[in-house]
Amino acid sequence: MSESVTLPSAFARLSSTEVRLADSVNEADLTALARGEAIAIVVREYCPPALCREIVKRLIDDGRYGEYENVPGVHKWGLNTYEGLSSREREDRYFADAVPAVRAMRSTWSPHLSPMDRLRLELQEAWPAGANLELLDGRRLFVGQARIFEKDNGAIPHQDFLPWELADLRKSRRSDGTPELIGQLTSNLYLQTPEEGGQLELWPFGYDHEEYDELRLTPDSYGLDRQRLSEPAARIRPEPGMLVLFHASRLHAVLPSRGSSRIALSCFIGMRGIYEPLTYWS
Repeated sequence: MSESVTLPSAFARLSSTEVRLADSVNEADLTALARGEAIAIVVREYCPPALCREIVKRLIDDGRYGEYENVPGVHKWGLNTYEGLSSREREDRYFADAVPAVRAMRSTWSPHLSPMDRLRLELQEAWPAGANLELLDGRRLFVGQARIFEKDNGAIPHQDFLPWELADLRKSRRSDGTPELIGQLTSNLYLQTPEEGGQLELWPFGYDHEEYDELRLTPDSYGLDRQRLSEPAARIRPEPGMLVLFHASRLHAVLPSRGSSRIALSCFIGMRGIYEPLTYWS
């Protein structure tokens, strides 16, 4: 690969809205996604649907299963940075449980290979500089959260970008650990999908922080007013066992689920450059 290869900024318009179909996460597709030459990568049979159904039962019965504090109707298994790093007390608990929770997710899938572990290996092998767990102030972040959208719930158009998140959470706190990310991808491995709805909507662009704040649905909302946006460029209907990788730092949304819950194992993937390692966290 040429030394002159660069990645677009986190919010720049993508050069293509192609959805690439693949059998695994490979270098050609991953670097094309990073460069903006695709809007998403879809691996339709990343995990057997029967195994996904079994894992759903285990996760819902586990003690780490609970509800998001700021998104009613959405539940989760495991940790997330926005809630976990929102105070010093919560931050201490977050880091104390980060690695144990990674191991607990692995145990949940045993004796099978966890798809999160498979994804981590494929990212390491497919990216020119490899991939590692994200660190903050020298401490490992958790990776492998499951998110559960109960029926009739979805996610309004929004962007995810860790530097924004940390800037919001650490307004009056030390912030020397803020990652110098230039882009952020995300992955969803769907364990259960609804009979209707639940589609993933993708836009080929994002807004900078100031513009984003101006377009929020309400001042306290995590997302934007759909009425002020163009139509999405892609809409992907998830299937059990399907893996989708896309640009978290560009606009994306989830349509409400009808009939049953939508459950996905997810993580973020940070980019600093083609020749810098990827990082991942939840």
